[in-house]
Amino acid sequence: MGRIFKMQHSPLSRTEILVAAVLVVFAIATRVIFNALHVFNFNAVMAAGLFAGAYLGARRMSIVIPLVAMLATDIAIGFYDWRLMAFVYVSIAAAFFLGRFYSRNRTLPRFVGSVLGVSALFFLVSNGAVWLLSADAIYPKTLGGLVDCYIAGVPFYRNALTGDLLWSTVLFGSYELFRLKAHRLNLDFMRFFGLRKIDFNG
Repeated sequence: MGRIFKMQHSPLSRTEILVAAVLVVFAIATRVIFNALHVFNFNAVMAAGLFAGAYLGARRMSIVIPLVAMLATDIAIGFYDWRLMAFVYVSIAAAFFLGRFYSRNRTLPRFVGSVLGVSALFFLVSNGAVWLLSADAIYPKTLGGLVDCYIAGVPFYRNALTGDLLWSTVLFGSYELFRLKAHRLNLDFMRFFGLRKIDFNG
């Protein structure tokens, strides 16, 4: 029972596979829907990466979850400059490591810091790459050109930050509520039958 909630064992369990599939589908759905509504960057891709890093034990699978979701939607929406895509995908993969950082000490400040961290990292890396790869006529390779590029990206960053906060709260909050409910049911079950408590820590 406890292994279901820790999700840190090997080999890969059905629970982890199911959770990974749900995360990918959820991330894909939010990106497709909100892109269609022209609310760009308001999706659960980063939140899925954070959650996978925080709770899934299979590291290789965890790190590719947001990348698979991003690739699947890029195939449907359309590809762009492969060099810019490389920067974007690297920044998305970083969500896994911040999820691991959160998992070491699951506190509200660390959760908020992790979400803010992935949003800021994506903004800095992606817009920095746009400035680096764009023609001088669009963004000159000067400090002023870099500043202009970041200013132009602020509306997209606002959407990304709002989405990361919302979807991360949905994913992490739902899981913790589920875990708490299961823990209480376990205690009630154990008391009723006079059995020892099952460990739900993790």
